[in-house]
Amino acid sequence: MTNPVFPGWYADPELHFFEGRYYIYPTCSQAYEDQTFFEVCVSNDLETWQNEGVILDFKNVPWSTNRAAWAPTVLGHEGKYYFYFSAGDGAGLGVAISDSPVGPFHDAIGKPLIADYHHGAQPIDAHAFMDDDGQAYLYYGGWRHCVVVKLNQDLVSTDNTFTEITPPDYVEGPFMLKRNGIYYLLWSNGNWTDSTYSVSYAKATSPYGPFTEAHRIMSCNPSIGGGAGHCSVLCLPGTDEWVMCYHRRPPNTTNANHRVVCLDRMIFNSQGDILPVTATIEGITSA
Repeated sequence: MTNPVFPGWYADPELHFFEGRYYIYPTCSQAYEDQTFFEVCVSNDLETWQNEGVILDFKNVPWSTNRAAWAPTVLGHEGKYYFYFSAGDGAGLGVAISDSPVGPFHDAIGKPLIADYHHGAQPIDAHAFMDDDGQAYLYYGGWRHCVVVKLNQDLVSTDNTFTEITPPDYVEGPFMLKRNGIYYLLWSNGNWTDSTYSVSYAKATSPYGPFTEAHRIMSCNPSIGGGAGHCSVLCLPGTDEWVMCYHRRPPNTTNANHRVVCLDRMIFNSQGDILPVTATIEGITSA
């Protein structure tokens, strides 16, 4: 496998392992007004990927702005798949549901799941995280504010208790993982249109933080590609090996939307800290 992992302009990828296969749910990185749908790519081995086509179209989400389909996140639970998505710049976060990880997904509630700007956070860039005790959370937020809210048991409503957890230099794109009882919040900082875009993380003993000690783990490498950020992370099944899925721009590109999806190793040291992630052309092979 080499980076990028599949052709085309895509961003904000979320990597999952469902039903024995790997899935990447990205933003289709096109002109703002042309971002009206979501796709999914599927692999058996992390090396060969197949685009399964459109899984949710905004023409079937009448409350959306019919543009700016951004940064999806997915939860699989009890045979159902819950797809949370940014439904247009300013329209809010939606939730759709399917019996299959490749969809089609159907708008679950006919309105935004989150429409208001709680604590000043633009309702975009959601990440759905389920803790070991079965409690699910939605982390989200643009405009330099990060918010978390509990999802109810039905996974299509929240408890309406919105807590700001904004870490240092946060811009957008939160992602939560848990390892050995420690919560790791990753996020993007800098400007998505240029080489300042990067990834940081902080640790805590609670899903609410506080996430105060930030560490930069991915920055621009001009010879490989710029603007690396908006990542997701996956622990490979049956291992303690971790993979970061992220987007970056090819060298010397001039179009802000020219973003591609890449996979590279993410390593923890013996103290449980995440080491800086090296962006490569070679990528990874399955474990």
